[in-house]
Amino acid sequence: MISAGGTAVIGVVFWGVAAHLASTATVGRTTAEIAAMLLLANLAQLSYGSIFERFLPVAGKLTRDFVMRAYVTCVGFGFILAVSYLVLGFGHRFLPTSLGWRTLFVAAVVLWTIFALQDSVLIGLRASRWVAVENIAYALAKLGLLPACIFITSSQGIFVAWTVPVVVTVIAVSWYLFRKRIPEHMSLTGITETLPSTRDLVLLAGAQYTALLSAVFMPSLLSLIVIQRLGAVANAHFFLPTMISSGVGLFCWSIVRSFLVEASHEPGELRGHANSAIRALVVVLVPSVVLGYIFAPEYLRIFGASYSTHGTTLMRMLLLSLLGSAVMVFYSTFAWLDKRVWWMTARNLASSLIQLGVVLVLIGHLGIEAIGIAALVNAAITLIVFVPISVRRYRMTGVGTTPGADEPSSVVE
Repeated sequence: MISAGGTAVIGVVFWGVAAHLASTATVGRTTAEIAAMLLLANLAQLSYGSIFERFLPVAGKLTRDFVMRAYVTCVGFGFILAVSYLVLGFGHRFLPTSLGWRTLFVAAVVLWTIFALQDSVLIGLRASRWVAVENIAYALAKLGLLPACIFITSSQGIFVAWTVPVVVTVIAVSWYLFRKRIPEHMSLTGITETLPSTRDLVLLAGAQYTALLSAVFMPSLLSLIVIQRLGAVANAHFFLPTMISSGVGLFCWSIVRSFLVEASHEPGELRGHANSAIRALVVVLVPSVVLGYIFAPEYLRIFGASYSTHGTTLMRMLLLSLLGSAVMVFYSTFAWLDKRVWWMTARNLASSLIQLGVVLVLIGHLGIEAIGIAALVNAAITLIVFVPISVRRYRMTGVGTTPGADEPSSVVE
């Protein structure tokens, strides 16, 4: 939560400085470039983030090999994705054409793939405090570099400032993980839960990856729709309210990620961990949504008057839609504990299709506010369907509850 909160606040300052130092069109184009880079990096992770958080607490002596194989696989896949993205001509509306800038884009995808995986490894190994140190240090570094980078290259300065600090954080965290934390984990813990077979692991990863496709494609796809239908300026007005609401959403994800790790490590305390997660979600979400709704114009005015004028309604709708997101992320923890991820995946795919359909129908008439309406429709459906399911699953928890106890598991092959 400290990591999510710190990076969210610094992120607001970062984009506030960027909005004042660069033109609105440059901000809109660069946000599309960053969205494309993050999209490819998220796809390259092959859902190992959730797998790490679920199974690293009980991986024991298999931990080092588990992490190394994941790194090699994801880095290779990320490189192929980034090169293919450029060769196939995607992003031609916002990516620079020179070889040097495109090489930087490929390197950024690979580095960000490792950067994101590291968080899940740290969380899975119960070293979450270093996630806050890593991410806040990175956020401060990119903020400090921003003015100089924009001065050196006005068109790509935001992207350079966003990318360069990742190199240092990847090197530092990799050293800590492989020289200290992983050896400690391997020496102090054995395998405390029978791990799934390779086949079961592939099925779990496949379900999560399918859900990941819809989750990471939607923000990037929406950004591309906005920039193509409404232009780069509208994309800037869309991106910043989305960034603020997503920052609140990161609080929810940080809570349930820790919930998943602790419940996997201490299955007998599942009810207690669930209660802690619910309390934390309420404490974080309710004041954030209420204050964000009331003061949305003031928050957006930090970036400039045009952002407040054109983005306030969208920001308010996105904040209200987080109520549905909170229910869904809470349910997702039980889905992973029970090794039943496909139902969650089906929901994500259906909601993405609904959201995309609403946006395409309304964006020509309502502009970026169509995205807020789509988010509210999606949240309403989620609340109707998943509140009863989540309540029913919560009532099944209790002392002695073991994740996936109702399903047979086998040792990793």
